[in-house]
Amino acid sequence: MSPRSPREISVLVPPGLAPLYPDDPSRIGPYLVLGRLGQGGTGTVYAAVDVSSDNAGDRLVAVKTLTSPELEDPSKYPALARRLRSLAAIDAAQVVTPLAHDTDANPPWAAMPYMAGERLSHYVTKRGGLGSGKLIALAVGLAEGLSVLHARSVSHGALRPSEVMLGTDGPHIMDCAVAPSASRMRGNGATWLSPERYRGGAPSPASDVFAWGAVVAFAGTGRLPFGTGEADEIAERAAEGVFDLEDLEPGLRPVVGRALDPDPDRRPSLREVVGAVIAVWQSEHNADEPQPGRAEISRILEREWHAIEPPARVPEVVRLEGRMAGKRPTRFLFAAGTVVLALGLIGTGVWGVGQLLPSPDQDESSAEAAAEAQEAEEDTVETTIVARFDPSEQEEPEEGPWVYTPVDRDDTPIRGQGVPTHEAWALQWDEDGEPAEADIDPEAEVLCAKFCTAPEDVFLDEDFRGTYEMTGAEFIDYLSWGPVVIVEITFDEESMEGEGTPEIVQVTELFTD
Repeated sequence: MSPRSPREISVLVPPGLAPLYPDDPSRIGPYLVLGRLGQGGTGTVYAAVDVSSDNAGDRLVAVKTLTSPELEDPSKYPALARRLRSLAAIDAAQVVTPLAHDTDANPPWAAMPYMAGERLSHYVTKRGGLGSGKLIALAVGLAEGLSVLHARSVSHGALRPSEVMLGTDGPHIMDCAVAPSASRMRGNGATWLSPERYRGGAPSPASDVFAWGAVVAFAGTGRLPFGTGEADEIAERAAEGVFDLEDLEPGLRPVVGRALDPDPDRRPSLREVVGAVIAVWQSEHNADEPQPGRAEISRILEREWHAIEPPARVPEVVRLEGRMAGKRPTRFLFAAGTVVLALGLIGTGVWGVGQLLPSPDQDESSAEAAAEAQEAEEDTVETTIVARFDPSEQEEPEEGPWVYTPVDRDDTPIRGQGVPTHEAWALQWDEDGEPAEADIDPEAEVLCAKFCTAPEDVFLDEDFRGTYEMTGAEFIDYLSWGPVVIVEITFDEESMEGEGTPEIVQVTELFTD
């Protein structure tokens, strides 16, 4: 007889793993769900447990439920199954491929290895453009990853910095299962869409080459290659071949410029791309001396990423039965404390009730106390408000002060209606005061939900509040290029007392999905 399965196992999970929503699944296929890793336009990604693994370090997987509009028609499922089978057959370090998938499930899902690292979008937003070595390593790695996809007749269709995870072994291309339609990418993804894709064309190897050029340009300069503005403005510049590569590594400008050509027939092949980028590397490393072989160059380039250390995972004990991690331990302790308090009140009997009810002698003093409290409340300056920041309204986006408008709403945001655009989300809030100015502490605590993180994913807790950590300096940088955001801001109390400009010390983006 086989031994009884253990009731608990240990799993190494990411620090600060977002909790599950009440309607999230507790199991997906054979996997036990622990928490949320993110949400985007093609589905929700969960941290889950592979209980069949004997190694605590290997038990964590990322499982994505595929719930995009492209899959609303069940007739699309056979094509999805073929694509996932093709992806599962890929053996390449540069592409995150499925470990398992089920397109007959409702909704379909795909399980992938958990990737520890940092998204390229976050890395560049925090640190600026990459140095020459890392940029060349990135350009080669992405081109090789796309080549492997194309060899399996799979075009990514949505390559952008948020879909590239940087680890200690280099870049990894993610979210290959479903290519969002052009209509859905035009809003936040116009920069990475080739002109033919923007017009509604299907994903193709040529459109992936265009996206490669845009991503490399962004990674090398820290700026969007076609500038900022509305989607149609960006698309018009792309269609006219108007892009900014001024601060890009000089050796890479020719090949990146060709990749961004509006005519797909004039763009280079990925073989040409890799050859051109390797030539740049060779020219910087004593071209007159014998050059190492291709495999040796790959090992040399991989060293560029060794300094990127993913956050250490923490051990968590997981029960193999019941709903998994639907509520974090802190909430359980709060509920338990409430029960103890209630039992304590019941145990006090009549004495407890008597102490809670005011005596006639207390009426007058209570009324006076209430009046004093109300007067004090009226004199208190509110230090935390909800506000709208519109980067287009900032006269000094780099130095400040920064303009904000207080906002409010009469209803509670509704979940489960899809991820709104920044314009649609901002329109749900009503102005609740006149525009004002504030300074932002560069060391302010910032928690982003979506827009100020740059990627497609959503980082939310159960109360519609952002969970992705940034700094005030990074939020200031965002206010020079990003879309409108709705945030909860907290002012330094001392700065509110004087006549100078108040200072913001905490920012939390509010959003819904």
